[in-house]
Amino acid sequence: MSVRQEIDLTALTDESRLAIVDGLLAIGLAVKLTPDGIAELTAANDIKMAEGKEFAEALRKTHRLVARRVLRESAAQRSRGCTDAELAACGDLHFFADGLTGISGVLLKLFRYFEKTFASYAAHYAALDQHYPVMLPAKLLQEVGYTSNFPQHVTLCSHFPDELPVLERVAKLSKEPLSEAQAAELGAALEDPDHVLTPAVCLPCYSQNAGLRLAKGEVRRLTMQNHVFRYEANRFQPLSRGWDFSVRDIVFFGSGADLTRFRADVMERVFGFCESLGMEVSLELANDPFFVDGSRDKVVYQRMGEVKYELLFHIPDRDAPLAASSFNLHRDFYTSVYDIAFEDETRAESACVGFGLERWLYAFVRQKGLDPATWPEEVRAAITGPPDPEG
Repeated sequence: MSVRQEIDLTALTDESRLAIVDGLLAIGLAVKLTPDGIAELTAANDIKMAEGKEFAEALRKTHRLVARRVLRESAAQRSRGCTDAELAACGDLHFFADGLTGISGVLLKLFRYFEKTFASYAAHYAALDQHYPVMLPAKLLQEVGYTSNFPQHVTLCSHFPDELPVLERVAKLSKEPLSEAQAAELGAALEDPDHVLTPAVCLPCYSQNAGLRLAKGEVRRLTMQNHVFRYEANRFQPLSRGWDFSVRDIVFFGSGADLTRFRADVMERVFGFCESLGMEVSLELANDPFFVDGSRDKVVYQRMGEVKYELLFHIPDRDAPLAASSFNLHRDFYTSVYDIAFEDETRAESACVGFGLERWLYAFVRQKGLDPATWPEEVRAAITGPPDPEG
């Protein structure tokens, strides 16, 4: 018999409340957040409930120390956007499964517009373009602590062994719908998962540059775009929260002072772009929502060190703004793991700015609507071409 209890989150910000709800969902509790900030929890048993309450209480204590800090805000005139229902019915989205959404038509053209825009930013900073596989060795995630901090997001990859009897059994079972026992049999036949689908587009570049030595004053710039995979339990939403989504990153290696300057320049450029489109956004101090390994102080560290900013789109009828870009100073975390330094052996630092393409697409149409005729001229021209002078 299930167990129900409540947790009072009224003293927290909307962002912090949703971060705690996400954490509880990730560890298997059902959660409903009331408008006044009460989290209604349902667990399978008392043990699971106690686990959830302990987890939530630790997060609640941390997030009470976290205050909202807005660096810049654009209060654009709100236009008639579209609803989630209108977006789902537009014909340009194709739903294959939870978290797996295809795009075509005008929405795909708009996606390409943002894709091209952010690639041009990378070119502006003379970033060297990289192309990586979407599958990585699992040990790479362990080296940088991703699995120990965010195991809930990791998607493991495996395969059937090269053994004829096993393959014949798999082929035979797969001809008909599987029973629960047969599905378990197939799962047991899989090899140990030594690979993962990448949960962050920039991860391969740090190991790729292991042992790098920079000249004094040098800033190494790299860029990459790829599919990213983060499992989100039952919290998938088309375009705004996918299992499979697309990200453009620009990564910098250099001194802390230089990277802080580059990050500020990118933030200024991106915010100006939003203003030119008349988007309602804010640039805010941020943190990763929670860390499973119990290191809740990392949330506070990220805030105090101002190592992470996010570009948040404000969308009608959503509980909280949507983060579509992040601007991160890693300090010497990755460079220490992979021995990246200057020629005098002074430790270098790294920074990364990221653009979630589906989220930019989603935020734009939710604020500006689905009709290109109502979009800003620069977007309309890129999507449909220049107006006919004789039209």
